[in-house]
Amino acid sequence: MRKFVVILLVVLLAVLALSKTKIVFWTMSLKPTFTDFIQGIIDRYEELNPDVEIVWEDVPWDVLQQKLLAAFSSGNPPDVVNLNAQWTIEFAQKKVLFPLNDLLPEEVINQYFDNMIKGLTWKGGIYGIPWYTAVDVIFYNKEIFEKAGLDPKYPPRTWDEILLYSVLIKEKTGKYGALPTIFQDPSAIFNWDGLNLYTVDENNRIKEVLFDRLEYAHTLNKWATLYKQKYIPSEIVQGGEWTRATELYQAGELAMLITGVQFADRVKWNAPEIYEKSDVAPIPAPKPGVRMSGWYSTLNVVRGSKNPKEAAKFAAFVANLENQIAFCKLVTIFPTLKTAVNDPWFSKDDGTLAAKARIMGAKYLENITFYNDDIPFRKEAFDKLKDAIIQVFLGQKDPETALEETAKYWRYLIQTQQSK
Repeated sequence: MRKFVVILLVVLLAVLALSKTKIVFWTMSLKPTFTDFIQGIIDRYEELNPDVEIVWEDVPWDVLQQKLLAAFSSGNPPDVVNLNAQWTIEFAQKKVLFPLNDLLPEEVINQYFDNMIKGLTWKGGIYGIPWYTAVDVIFYNKEIFEKAGLDPKYPPRTWDEILLYSVLIKEKTGKYGALPTIFQDPSAIFNWDGLNLYTVDENNRIKEVLFDRLEYAHTLNKWATLYKQKYIPSEIVQGGEWTRATELYQAGELAMLITGVQFADRVKWNAPEIYEKSDVAPIPAPKPGVRMSGWYSTLNVVRGSKNPKEAAKFAAFVANLENQIAFCKLVTIFPTLKTAVNDPWFSKDDGTLAAKARIMGAKYLENITFYNDDIPFRKEAFDKLKDAIIQVFLGQKDPETALEETAKYWRYLIQTQQSK
């Protein structure tokens, strides 16, 4: 009899285990640094929801898109995947993601910054939850400024001042001024001068391509001239410019580093002597009407999930107030929930460079968005523009010709799409 009872209990436990709802959760390059933190969130969720089992897999960022497409095509996708704003829209267009409008209550979605939610919205559907974000600032080496005859109390306030400071610093010290990551977003150098690449209609479709006008050629020529005269490191057109910029800054060979606030920790750990010489300033504000996309990490529910409502509920738990603030205190990132910035962590100045950068960055959160304009063949179009800029930097084409040819190609892509 006793043996029968034991067998019965084992069978019952097995049935209960099998009846659990399984949610497969993919993150992007968070192991091993954040293993304990993410596993802690999962453990708490399973404790609060004993009928749910979370299966966590961390995927390197450089293979995530390919692996997600393969899993989706094979009919075995994860339930929740960690992407970013740009990838969210690209996968939404490919019909890989569920819209969250019917999976989460409106009051949950309304907790996040409006601009961030707007950037994840495609044709009326909200395709992701903003999880965390970064804010760019200028870290600058006060000692290099002084050697160049510049007063560290007055960091550059415009992009033209960044270029001017770069020339002065190179001439006076032999060191580089700045190495911005122009080619990650080739629209950036035009936006910095207050120039949008195009206009859009009420449906976010491109209405008019603008960048073959003379003022755009002037801007491109300005940057290319500085490159040709070796005031900007050659890595700017060779790839890996952000990595090279961090290396140069930490070695004391670059005066200004335009990057996320999280860099304060990296400087402190890797080059404490440079950290002691550093200060931080806001990046020049975009001019009114200029469209500059921001970056933020997202949590998304994948089509093919057998339990999309439970998946969305888990995603919202991962990105809730408690977990966001804890994540921000663990690493220098920023929250996506409106109320999170009320935490003293984002306003208390303890006199450190990290705190100064954090307080500075928190002021920009409500403006961060991703412009999900309906650009036909988005990657192909921007790759073409990137190639055109590189050709001008290398002296292979003049700015007017390079931009005219690229604008003509963009118009061809647009016409091709509209004729379908």
